Amino acid sequence: MLTLTKDRALALAMLVLAGILLVETGNIPPPTSWQPYGSALFPRILLVVIAVLATLLLIRSLLAGAPQRTTPRLAFGEWLALNRTVLALFALFGLYALLLPLIGYLAATLGFLVASLALLLGVDSRRKWTINLAVSFTLAPLVYAIFRFGLKVWLP
Repeated sequence: MLTLTKDRALALAMLVLAGILLVETGNIPPPTSWQPYGSALFPRILLVVIAVLATLLLIRSLLAGAPQRTTPRLAFGEWLALNRTVLALFALFGLYALLLPLIGYLAATLGFLVASLALLLGVDSRRKWTINLAVSFTLAPLVYAIFRFGLKVWLP
Protein backbone atom coordinates (compact mmCIF):
# COMPACT_ATOMS: atom_id res chain seq x y z
CA MET A 1 0.00 0.00 0.00
CA LEU A 2 1.23 3.47 -0.88
CA THR A 3 1.82 5.94 1.90
CA LEU A 4 1.37 9.65 1.40
CA THR A 5 4.77 11.08 2.26
CA LYS A 6 5.72 14.76 2.29
CA ASP A 7 7.41 14.45 -1.11
CA ARG A 8 4.43 12.71 -2.67
CA ALA A 9 1.98 15.22 -1.20
CA LEU A 10 4.12 18.12 -2.41
CA ALA A 11 4.47 16.63 -5.89
CA LEU A 12 0.74 15.99 -6.21
CA ALA A 13 -0.12 19.46 -4.91
CA MET A 14 2.30 21.07 -7.36
CA LEU A 15 0.90 19.03 -10.25
CA VAL A 16 -2.66 20.07 -9.41
CA LEU A 17 -1.61 23.71 -8.94
CA ALA A 18 0.36 23.74 -12.20
CA GLY A 19 -2.59 22.20 -14.05
CA ILE A 20 -5.04 24.77 -12.69
CA LEU A 21 -2.72 27.66 -13.47
CA LEU A 22 -2.00 26.32 -16.96
CA VAL A 23 -5.73 26.34 -17.65
CA GLU A 24 -5.98 29.85 -16.20
CA THR A 25 -3.26 31.13 -18.55
CA GLY A 26 -5.92 30.79 -21.23
CA ASN A 27 -7.49 33.92 -19.70
CA ILE A 28 -4.40 36.00 -20.45
CA PRO A 29 -5.13 38.21 -23.46
CA PRO A 30 -3.72 36.97 -26.78
CA PRO A 31 -0.65 38.62 -28.26
CA THR A 32 -1.05 42.06 -29.69
CA SER A 33 0.42 43.12 -33.01
CA TRP A 34 3.71 44.18 -31.36
CA GLN A 35 4.09 41.01 -29.20
CA PRO A 36 5.52 38.03 -31.07
CA TYR A 37 4.55 35.42 -28.44
CA GLY A 38 2.14 37.03 -26.02
CA SER A 39 2.15 37.47 -22.27
CA ALA A 40 1.10 33.89 -21.54
CA LEU A 41 4.27 32.30 -22.92
CA PHE A 42 6.58 32.86 -19.95
CA PRO A 43 4.09 31.67 -17.27
CA ARG A 44 3.35 28.60 -19.37
CA ILE A 45 7.05 27.77 -19.68
CA LEU A 46 7.50 28.11 -15.91
CA LEU A 47 4.41 26.00 -15.19
CA VAL A 48 5.57 23.23 -17.52
CA VAL A 49 8.98 23.22 -15.81
CA ILE A 50 7.25 23.03 -12.40
CA ALA A 51 5.04 20.16 -13.61
CA VAL A 52 8.03 18.23 -14.97
CA LEU A 53 9.97 18.70 -11.73
CA ALA A 54 6.94 17.67 -9.67
CA THR A 55 6.56 14.55 -11.80
CA LEU A 56 10.23 13.70 -11.27
CA LEU A 57 9.81 14.20 -7.52
CA LEU A 58 6.77 11.94 -7.51
CA ILE A 59 8.57 9.22 -9.47
CA ARG A 60 11.61 9.46 -7.20
CA SER A 61 9.48 9.21 -4.08
CA LEU A 62 7.65 6.18 -5.47
CA LEU A 63 10.92 4.44 -6.36
CA ALA A 64 12.39 5.14 -2.92
CA GLY A 65 9.53 3.36 -1.18
CA ALA A 66 8.02 4.20 2.17
CA PRO A 67 10.17 6.07 4.69
CA GLN A 68 11.55 3.92 7.48
CA ARG A 69 11.94 6.43 10.25
CA THR A 70 9.40 8.64 11.86
CA THR A 71 10.14 12.20 12.87
CA PRO A 72 9.08 13.47 16.26
CA ARG A 73 6.26 16.01 16.39
CA LEU A 74 7.56 19.54 17.02
CA ALA A 75 6.11 22.24 19.20
CA PHE A 76 5.01 25.41 17.40
CA GLY A 77 7.99 27.41 18.69
CA GLU A 78 10.41 24.73 17.54
CA TRP A 79 8.68 24.60 14.15
CA LEU A 80 9.00 28.39 13.81
CA ALA A 81 12.69 28.28 14.71
CA LEU A 82 13.29 25.41 12.29
CA ASN A 83 11.48 27.15 9.40
CA ARG A 84 12.42 30.77 10.01
CA THR A 85 14.34 31.05 6.73
CA VAL A 86 11.36 29.85 4.70
CA LEU A 87 9.02 32.19 6.55
CA ALA A 88 11.41 35.10 6.02
CA LEU A 89 11.51 34.31 2.29
CA PHE A 90 7.70 34.41 2.14
CA ALA A 91 7.77 37.79 3.92
CA LEU A 92 10.40 39.07 1.47
CA PHE A 93 8.31 37.91 -1.45
CA GLY A 94 5.25 39.69 -0.06
CA LEU A 95 7.30 42.86 0.35
CA TYR A 96 8.58 42.45 -3.21
CA ALA A 97 5.01 42.13 -4.52
CA LEU A 98 4.04 45.31 -2.66
CA LEU A 99 7.04 47.32 -3.84
CA LEU A 100 7.05 46.14 -7.46
CA PRO A 101 4.36 48.56 -8.72
CA LEU A 102 5.72 51.38 -6.58
CA ILE A 103 9.44 51.41 -7.38
CA GLY A 104 9.55 49.37 -10.60
CA TYR A 105 10.86 45.99 -11.66
CA LEU A 106 14.60 46.62 -11.65
CA ALA A 107 14.85 48.28 -8.22
CA ALA A 108 12.37 45.89 -6.56
CA THR A 109 13.93 42.79 -8.10
CA LEU A 110 17.47 43.83 -7.25
CA GLY A 111 16.45 44.45 -3.65
CA PHE A 112 14.57 41.17 -3.46
CA LEU A 113 17.42 39.16 -4.96
CA VAL A 114 20.10 40.72 -2.76
CA ALA A 115 18.01 40.23 0.39
CA SER A 116 16.88 36.69 -0.41
CA LEU A 117 20.34 35.51 -1.45
CA ALA A 118 21.80 37.09 1.68
CA LEU A 119 19.25 35.16 3.69
CA LEU A 120 19.99 31.89 1.90
CA LEU A 121 23.77 32.15 1.51
CA GLY A 122 24.53 34.11 4.64
CA VAL A 123 26.53 37.32 4.82
CA ASP A 124 29.59 36.17 6.70
CA SER A 125 32.25 36.40 4.01
CA ARG A 126 33.36 38.60 1.15
CA ARG A 127 33.05 35.65 -1.26
CA LYS A 128 29.34 35.20 -0.45
CA TRP A 129 28.66 38.91 -0.95
CA THR A 130 30.49 38.81 -4.27
CA ILE A 131 28.38 35.85 -5.44
CA ASN A 132 25.21 37.51 -4.16
CA LEU A 133 25.85 40.80 -5.93
CA ALA A 134 27.09 39.15 -9.13
CA VAL A 135 23.99 36.94 -9.40
CA SER A 136 21.60 39.75 -8.48
CA PHE A 137 23.08 42.37 -10.79
CA THR A 138 23.25 39.85 -13.66
CA LEU A 139 19.91 38.09 -13.30
CA ALA A 140 17.57 41.06 -12.83
CA PRO A 141 18.77 43.01 -15.92
CA LEU A 142 18.92 39.78 -17.94
CA VAL A 143 15.28 38.92 -17.21
CA TYR A 144 14.33 42.54 -17.92
CA ALA A 145 16.11 42.38 -21.29
CA ILE A 146 14.45 39.06 -22.17
CA PHE A 147 11.00 40.45 -21.43
CA ARG A 148 11.59 43.88 -22.92
CA PHE A 149 13.47 43.02 -26.10
CA GLY A 150 12.82 39.30 -26.65
CA LEU A 151 9.18 38.91 -25.64
CA LYS A 152 8.30 42.59 -26.07
CA VAL A 153 6.49 42.66 -22.73
CA TRP A 154 6.73 45.81 -20.63
CA LEU A 155 7.62 45.32 -17.01
CA PRO A 156 6.59 47.84 -14.35
